[in-house]
Amino acid sequence: MSHHDKLTSYLLEVGGEVFRFLISKGAAKEDAEDIIQNTFYKVYTMIDALEESNLRAWFYRVALNEFIDLKRKKHTQHLTLSMELQEKLADVSNPIEKILQQDEIISLLKNVKPTYQEIFILKYYYDLSYEEIGELLQLQVENVKKKLYRARKTIQSEVGGIQKWINRFKRR
Repeated sequence: MSHHDKLTSYLLEVGGEVFRFLISKGAAKEDAEDIIQNTFYKVYTMIDALEESNLRAWFYRVALNEFIDLKRKKHTQHLTLSMELQEKLADVSNPIEKILQQDEIISLLKNVKPTYQEIFILKYYYDLSYEEIGELLQLQVENVKKKLYRARKTIQSEVGGIQKWINRFKRR
């Protein structure tokens, strides 16, 4: 497989991740598709100036900026539970267990500040590094770590056993 093919494959994978991320942030499917298309175009026009090591974080940042601009234009403030999480919940065979899992997710995150929620989801659900989260949210790595620590402490104080929850929903 050539370098170009590997890069294309990688970008398509990241594009899928970012699409799901945008949906989780409340973007309509059509809006997320448009944002991804615009982001791919920007990557294409800037590919020579970009470092491969920062490509994933850059892709997320551009897409998130596009989404924020779109939200400002539409004046929408409503964020929904991640569609991907909802799909995972739909895979549960027992409807009662599905309801309990959905309630568990909502209760785990309800008392966590929105910025902490975002960092928590990016770290444990999307498996981004501290550096990638920092670049994406324009925060220092130490600030990301502190906010993530505070999110975990809030969740631990509410239900305990955070490691169990992380292992259960972490993508691998």
